[in-house]
Amino acid sequence: MKKPVLSCKGPVPQDMLEILMNGIFAFAMTLIVKNNIPLPSGNVSEDIYFFIEFFFSIFFDGFSFIFTFILLAIFYILAFEIMRHCVSVDRICVYLVFGFLLTIIFIPLSSLLWSISDAPIPYGILFHANILISGLTLLCLWVYIFNSPGILFKGMSQEYIKNLSFRIGIFPLTALIGILIDGNEISFGIIPIIILYLIPIAICVRNSRDF
Repeated sequence: MKKPVLSCKGPVPQDMLEILMNGIFAFAMTLIVKNNIPLPSGNVSEDIYFFIEFFFSIFFDGFSFIFTFILLAIFYILAFEIMRHCVSVDRICVYLVFGFLLTIIFIPLSSLLWSISDAPIPYGILFHANILISGLTLLCLWVYIFNSPGILFKGMSQEYIKNLSFRIGIFPLTALIGILIDGNEISFGIIPIIILYLIPIAICVRNSRDF
């Protein structure tokens, strides 16, 4: 008996998996808008002073929104850099992608809990833990793909592999530093979270390569 001819390699078509990734990231980015930019409550007025007051009330929340959005955007770029260099996806690869997407869904919640928390435990370090798990899961995905000759595109240079590995690994490292700093009542908040993660974001953007 002849084996059935499969329409794609692996348990899930790679393009459909990437569409799912797009949807999850879009969902997470929508949630951070809802969490960080509240709609005006009470009686809405057309008076210009009402809009000025509302604008200033969300000004600082806007910084939190932009920060979380950029962080999600960096994870999005890194994830798709990995997927763009795959010739196919196997079952383990699919499981790792689902695990990574699960951690991404929780970033809007953990960032919201961080913004309303004034103590290190438990919510103070939850955001750092979320980024740590997201980064480690993405790193595991990359390491698995890198060590799977049947999945990784053969035309990648060693320089690019090291570059991408560095850009992925810097985020869980930063999150670990954040846990050590913000996990202690004495040092909690000594480095603002936006400044802490601005460093790996800047490094990641600076070292991005199109090859």
